[in-house]
Amino acid sequence: MNGAEHLLLKWFDSPPIGPSPVYLVGGTVRDLLLYGVPKDLDLVCKNAREFALGIARQKNASFVPMEKKPDEPCYRVVDREEKASFLDIAEMRGDTIHEDLSRRDFTMNALAVEIGRDLSLGGLIDPLKGAEDIKRKVVRRTGESSLSSDPLRILRAIRFSAALGFSIEQSTIDDIRRFAHLLALVSGERIMAEILLILNNSASISFIRQMDDLGILEVIFPEITPMKGCPQNGFHHKDVWEHSLLVAERCEHILNNLPEYFADVADEVRATLTENNRMQFLKLTALLHDVGKPATRGLNPETGRITFYGHDQEGAKRIAMVAARMRISGACTDFMVSLTAEHLRILDLASGKAKAATLMKWFRRMGDDAIPAIILSMADVMGILGPDATEEYRRRHIDWSVRNIDDYYRHMKRKIESANLITGNDLIALGMKPGPEIGKILYEVRTAQDVGEIASREGALKMAEKLLKGKDEV
Repeated sequence: MNGAEHLLLKWFDSPPIGPSPVYLVGGTVRDLLLYGVPKDLDLVCKNAREFALGIARQKNASFVPMEKKPDEPCYRVVDREEKASFLDIAEMRGDTIHEDLSRRDFTMNALAVEIGRDLSLGGLIDPLKGAEDIKRKVVRRTGESSLSSDPLRILRAIRFSAALGFSIEQSTIDDIRRFAHLLALVSGERIMAEILLILNNSASISFIRQMDDLGILEVIFPEITPMKGCPQNGFHHKDVWEHSLLVAERCEHILNNLPEYFADVADEVRATLTENNRMQFLKLTALLHDVGKPATRGLNPETGRITFYGHDQEGAKRIAMVAARMRISGACTDFMVSLTAEHLRILDLASGKAKAATLMKWFRRMGDDAIPAIILSMADVMGILGPDATEEYRRRHIDWSVRNIDDYYRHMKRKIESANLITGNDLIALGMKPGPEIGKILYEVRTAQDVGEIASREGALKMAEKLLKGKDEV
């Protein structure tokens, strides 16, 4: 247990550390057993608020109440100079540490070690044999009411399984099926925090499939219910939901193998995707990008072909409603909505008919979000495996995607982020009156600048003069 002592010395003067027994608990002890060093410090004691306030005053640290649950108050003490350094101190539930541990979620987290008044660590307190479950790599609920008392623990079981490579034992699986419907009572914000942690795993879609099999996903995202059993046209060999799962798997495969796809710009792609949780929200969007299909499904009377006209825009509206319900931030909502709305547009751009100016306008509008949008389109096309789809079509689309992502980082991004060659003041100096027409001319000049038709201020002014003359003649 020596791996925790250097962290304790950072926060506590010795002796003493408190008026009553203080324990290392939960994930801290679990990580000590697994790795020998804890990622952070989780403590439990009586009068936790006063204890935490005392440490904050002594160390000139920030005191942050985390009292989301009235019956489980917890307080965070944060180093003012090193924000990533903190400890969490929770109020002991019950009269003894054994009572507290019995109320925890899983046996691997129902562990404690008493901290001596000289900062020495006592023996392992393990009433539910959590250490044995850690050795066996098993996620086991602490008792029959563990999941029903806090349904979010259903998602935590999946998350721990994904993060630690543990399997969920059968009685816990049975309770997950039994109590999955209770997730409807949990706030969207708490649910999304767990979903994002699951999606951060490199094999997350296998766990998404497990959640689907256990009846979890349709409680969280009831929008997927109409997607199941919704047949598609000849380009697809699966219904809408199974296709969406396949797209998410293909998307994850691309994300796990960026150098294989993007070679010299793989690092740039990775940097873009790791900003603002883009990678996790890209996977979630892949799962839901066709959510608008059931509502737009139709049948062409002449050909008998199934159609989904406008499903991209309908899907974007539904994605926005999902995001609102799940309390997803505005920026991340806009990201998911944009990717959903654009996923058919990219097929048009990749058709070979789009002009260079049209492509550049799209990249300018999308910015760095163009990269995950194209990756989603790649995965979507890779998941089109019906009899009407061809391997040549899939290969051609992937080649276009790889080529344009490479070109974006090598050339387009620099052009897009360069300053305008002229401004509205330049147009006014040429005799133009302030108004919306100025913006239209600046847009045309900027488009010419982006595609390389003009490269100097003089060239931009000449083009502006020509455009102004043309408007005067009209």
